[in-house]
Amino acid sequence: MDWKAMLEGLIPIVGEEAINQAVTRLNELSGDATEPWKRTVLALIADAIEENGPGGLILAQAVLDDLFAGKAPDIDWASPRVASDIVAQMQNAEADRQSAARDFFSKVGDTLGQVFVAFLKGVIQSASA
Repeated sequence: MDWKAMLEGLIPIVGEEAINQAVTRLNELSGDATEPWKRTVLALIADAIEENGPGGLILAQAVLDDLFAGKAPDIDWASPRVASDIVAQMQNAEADRQSAARDFFSKVGDTLGQVFVAFLKGVIQSASA
């Protein structure tokens, strides 16, 4: 996944160093994605951010929460392949895999959250200047 390409538009606001740190961490997490469900969670997050910007994290989390609760998720914004894969892999996942998926999602979300907090601070500073 090309995290750098996804986040480079934020460089003027949050700075190249912040983006590079986030990209490094996301690449580490991607490298750890040796199991298909981890790659699918990353693909879901990538689709969510590409389609909805920073708010995409909330949408991706809602999809996982719905799947774990046995509900049909609102996932029409994701690519058909990712939507199919995430439903197939998470809907019938055992409790330990669901917990691992939540932990993994949380790690990715924390990393992206740091970038988006920096983004919001940059927007606020730009607006008050």
